[in-house]
Amino acid sequence: MRAASAIILAVALALTVACAETAQGPLAGASDAWASAPEPTSASSARASTPPTEWEGYAELLRLPLATSAPFPSRGHLPAQPVDVRVNDVARATYAALVADTVFPDGSVLAELSRSHRNGYAMRKSAGVWSYFELDAQGTLLAGGALPLCVGCHAQAPSDHVFGLPRTP
Repeated sequence: MRAASAIILAVALALTVACAETAQGPLAGASDAWASAPEPTSASSARASTPPTEWEGYAELLRLPLATSAPFPSRGHLPAQPVDVRVNDVARATYAALVADTVFPDGSVLAELSRSHRNGYAMRKSAGVWSYFELDAQGTLLAGGALPLCVGCHAQAPSDHVFGLPRTP
């Protein structure tokens, strides 16, 4: 019993010494910006205190006319699901005449909304740059801005980051 107590005491002492603050400053070349940064809040604690809210552009998306005559299976946003495309007035004529090298005007809004009650996607052009938005089925913003996955994929589109509707053979 005495040996077990001695071992526990030795481990506790070692942890105390190892975890104690040292007088030595930060490592050479290391940033100490973390020391003055505010404590991060986890997404789950932020979500718990603030109920999810509908994206400010969602009501507008639902009022936009369909650019598709019937839903089609989305191949870009997985899982594959039947979707409708909606386009605002600013982009409607450009989208209808979409060809390679088409450039959309600022203020263009395009959305691919799921018929399967899954996530929807929207993009809005402002100052020549597209912002991307991922929404849940109720219009809650899940992610938005210059999302790396969206930017990378849409950079491969033939017309100003827009792929257009599937072509029928």
